[in-house]
Amino acid sequence: MLDIQNFIGAPSIMATEIDDCTTKFELKNLPRGFGHTLGNAMRRIILAYNLGGAVTGLKIKWVPHEYFVIDGVKENVVNILLNFKKLRFTFDEKMESIQWISQRFKGLGEYKAADLKLPSWITLLNPEEPLFEITDAATEINMELRIEKWYGYYSLDYLRNRDKKSEWKDVNVLLIDNDFKLVDYVKYDVQEVIEDFNGSTKDTLVIEVKTQFGQVSPKQMLQFAGEVLASYAKLFVFDDLYIDRSVFVEMEDLNIESATTVVDETNIKTMPIDALPLSERTRNALIKNQILYVEDLEKKKKAELLLMKWVWKKAIDEINDSFKQLGKPLIS
Repeated sequence: MLDIQNFIGAPSIMATEIDDCTTKFELKNLPRGFGHTLGNAMRRIILAYNLGGAVTGLKIKWVPHEYFVIDGVKENVVNILLNFKKLRFTFDEKMESIQWISQRFKGLGEYKAADLKLPSWITLLNPEEPLFEITDAATEINMELRIEKWYGYYSLDYLRNRDKKSEWKDVNVLLIDNDFKLVDYVKYDVQEVIEDFNGSTKDTLVIEVKTQFGQVSPKQMLQFAGEVLASYAKLFVFDDLYIDRSVFVEMEDLNIESATTVVDETNIKTMPIDALPLSERTRNALIKNQILYVEDLEKKKKAELLLMKWVWKKAIDEINDSFKQLGKPLIS
C-alpha cells in the first residue's frame, strides 16, 4: 500500500452482522478514489462468481419428456422440474464438478428436499422446499438427479449443446436451466471523509452482502472475491521492470497504530473519536462539537449530547454500540 497511510491512517476493516444472511463490511482509511475502485470491483466479482450448486437435470424412470404426467403423483413433471430447480447446495473438496445421485421414493405423502439422500460432501441449503406429493400407495418414483458445482447461469441451449458432445449424452435427461448463485444482493457506498485530525481526504468503503441462505457466510463470499481480484492484479506485476518502491509500505511497517489492533484499557481514554467504529456523520458531528477523544465523550450524558447540534438519537445508538465493543459502560 502507499505511504499515504502514514497520514490518513492504517486501513482497517470491521464486519457487522445485520442478520443471519446479511453482513456489512466497513473498510476505513482508503486513499481518495480507492473506495469506488474497490467497491465496484468487489461487487461485480461477488455477483458474477459466487460458487454454488444446483440441479441441472433429472432422469425419472418411465418418464420420456417434461410434459409427461406420472400416475399417482399430484404434480406434473414440469412442476417437479421447477421444484428441483429451486434447490441449492454447497460442497467440500471431495465434490467433482458434476455428480449423479440416485433416489427412490415410495409411500403416500408430500416429499421435500430434506427427504433426498445425499453424500456427506454435499450440503443442502433449503431442505424445506417441496418436491412432489405421491397420492397412490402403489406409486414408486425412481430418479437420478444431476447436481453441478459452478457459477453464473446455464441455459437450456447451453446444456443441450454440452451434453451432445459429452459422456452424459442421454435422451432421457430432463434438462433444467439454472443459475448457481448463493448471493441475494451486494451493494456498496463510499463516504468521502474531508474533516479529520490531519486535514487529509480519505475514503470509507461500506459493502453490504446478503446471501440467500443463513448457512452461507457473506464473509466467505467477500474473501473469495478478494482472492479473485488479487490473482488478476498480480498479472500486472512484471519481474523485468523497475519501479520506485519508496512510496510503498507494508502494513506491519506503518508508523501508526492500526484501528484493528486491540487497544489497551489504559489507552482507551486518550483514543481519538476518529478511531471509534462510528458513521462519518456521527463522527463529524462530535468533532464539530469539540468532542475529540473518548475521554471527552465519557464525560457527557445522553441529555447533553442530544442538545448538541447535529447529534440525533441514531448517533447515541451508534456511540453505545461502539462503547460495547470497547467493553466500556454505556452513556447514561
